[in-house]
Amino acid sequence: MWALLEAAPARPLWPELVHDADSGRLITNLLLNRADDLDDQVLLTCLESAFPEDAAEDADQDDLFSGVFGATLTLSRVAGVIERHPRAFLLHGPTLRHAIATATGELTREIREEGLYESSWDVFEALAAVCTSPTLLADAAQCLSQAVPPTWQQRQPPTPKWNAARSQAADALARNPFCPAEALALLTPFLTDATAAHFVEHPDEQVREAAKSIVDQAMERIRQTEPAPQQRDPLTGLTVPADDSLAQQDDPAAVLSSLLPLKGPAARRRETAKAILDSRYADASHLRQLPAALVLAHTGHASAVAALLVEELGDDTQAWDRFRSSVLRLTPSAPKTLEKLIHEATADTP
Repeated sequence: MWALLEAAPARPLWPELVHDADSGRLITNLLLNRADDLDDQVLLTCLESAFPEDAAEDADQDDLFSGVFGATLTLSRVAGVIERHPRAFLLHGPTLRHAIATATGELTREIREEGLYESSWDVFEALAAVCTSPTLLADAAQCLSQAVPPTWQQRQPPTPKWNAARSQAADALARNPFCPAEALALLTPFLTDATAAHFVEHPDEQVREAAKSIVDQAMERIRQTEPAPQQRDPLTGLTVPADDSLAQQDDPAAVLSSLLPLKGPAARRRETAKAILDSRYADASHLRQLPAALVLAHTGHASAVAALLVEELGDDTQAWDRFRSSVLRLTPSAPKTLEKLIHEATADTP
């Protein structure tokens, strides 16, 4: 059916087909999920059909699609639409935000009343992907921090998988740029080591101290583990754990994060950067903080670097030109980080 809709003769009929009594919903879903080039009028028509303003008034509170299950469907659907059509919030923002708020209220209500299954934690990831309201994020964070398994499972402590799923959900909420400090303070005790490492310099003291405590605990676990062969900086004795040793840790990425930003004499910083680059556990957050000359010359992370640059520079040809010019001026021992290079390239971009 999509092949028929996508054909040129059918395109002018899209707005009319969306309102068709028999197949309008199917047409709407196909356009929102498959089309990449909807103009504003067609996109708005689809959004009004998929997310009508009076949807909340017509909703049955006892319906199957309420609670956590319904919230997951709604939030995942909104996330998918926004990812494919970034203009959706501009065109239909109030209704989409109302749908997000309603779904958030439903999920927090049910979790507080009935607990949460291990398999349902991903609803928080869907919420984190679309929510721009600090108030809703704070409510979700409080709900997450107080959540317990379903009543019939509460005779036993939460399973490791249940706790791990909560940590993944907490990570997602914490990474939302609209998450307020009071919400972060509630989330921090549940963060994974790698995510907590990003908040050790947070301006809020409570968040900062909680994150530091998690990172310190991670480092203590590392110290108590029998070390495998390590790459050693001959100038200072500073060690970067080898991958065999990192593989034994709960969060290898957090171990590497604890070594950043680079400190000490230039030779030490360079050797540490090389050792981090040689690790398969180095991710984009580490690459950003390392000297650009070393990162761009290291073939092991070429695909990750390419993805990072595409994400940051997008289709801005001027930014790409500025980035290229900066790279050409780099010397092999230049300390300028990849993050700094990206910032300079995008600084003048509106």
